[in-house]
Amino acid sequence: MTKRGPRGPVPIYQMIVNAIKADINNGTLKAGQALPTEAEIGETHGASRLTVRKALAILREDGVIYTIRAEGSYVGPPDAPKIREPWPFEKVAAALREGIVKGGYEPDEVLPSETEMIEEYGMAKKTVRAAVALLREEGWVYTVPAIGTFVSARDKWPDAH
Repeated sequence: MTKRGPRGPVPIYQMIVNAIKADINNGTLKAGQALPTEAEIGETHGASRLTVRKALAILREDGVIYTIRAEGSYVGPPDAPKIREPWPFEKVAAALREGIVKGGYEPDEVLPSETEMIEEYGMAKKTVRAAVALLREEGWVYTVPAIGTFVSARDKWPDAH
């Protein structure tokens, strides 16, 4: 006797699980790639956030995805290199980094002010500050309180330049 699947309508959370597994199997989603946000998945499937969370919980239990709190869910396994769109602050940092590497800003030259960067990149103050903090953490820039943020000496730049 052949085993039959469930009868009746398929619950929305199961349709989401099936759709994500299908995207993984057909290569649309790859290991390490970020899943769409809960809101985006809900909009795509006409589902509530609670329904989406149930689907993601099932996918986590099955080892198909993993979630990093405050960051998002990724296609497993957890040791796969992450593939995701850069956050807005990372895009601003990348543009500034490129300007530094290409000589648009010389060592010890002051970067544009927060206000100038907010206007130039169309980003919020918090986003601009996060971009500068990232560059400072990486060694590209240093900040003198109440004066400004300056390009670091070339020997302080990360090796990846």
